[in-house]
Amino acid sequence: MNAPVKYGLILGVVVGVLGFVVAGLGLHTNLVVPTVFVGVSVVVNVVIVFLALRETAAASSWAGQLLNSLILGVIGAAIIFASSWIMTTVVFPDYYAEYAAAMLSALTSAGMPADQVAAAVAQVEQTTPAGSALQGALGTVITSLVVGAIVGIFKRQGK
Repeated sequence: MNAPVKYGLILGVVVGVLGFVVAGLGLHTNLVVPTVFVGVSVVVNVVIVFLALRETAAASSWAGQLLNSLILGVIGAAIIFASSWIMTTVVFPDYYAEYAAAMLSALTSAGMPADQVAAAVAQVEQTTPAGSALQGALGTVITSLVVGAIVGIFKRQGK
């Protein structure tokens, strides 16, 4: 199996499992954890792209490395999309409702004005599983390309 495919599968599985762990432990009801999850996912993405491009450097030009990172990102994104959608529709169908309820409680307890609380909760309630999964998938592809463009400068044929 070539490196971009292998690392794309690793990326998708690691981020997907991490999402299930967060939801399974009920951590999605903590207002900070979803942001931490995104940050950790980005770090995992960066590390995996770096490892993949290090492995393909000897045989790839900068454009080749960019293509490798795109392939990796698209494969990872497909798995991340599927796992996120399945997680929030099949395994944890109340995911967004639970997050909205936690947000309502936390923001009200913090003394935030009722109109601001209502606006924040409405934003969460309007979130769809497909929309959220698509955001994760797009973020994965974009992160992979940006990191690939940078790493490819240093890790490529002749360097």
